[in-house]
Amino acid sequence: MPTAEWICTSCGATNRKLVAPGQKEVDDKCVTCHTKHRVTEDERPVRWQARPPK
Repeated sequence: MPTAEWICTSCGATNRKLVAPGQKEVDDKCVTCHTKHRVTEDERPVRWQARPPK
């Protein structure tokens, strides 16, 4: 499975999550501060974009 790597918008910690092949977005929470994020695929295959969920 591919790995989505993302940066927490609250504390700046780097996080990683395994995602299913072809998956474009996923919900996750920071392992450091536990802030929830919506993580979406970016142009780069590993580094994804994160934003707090609405």
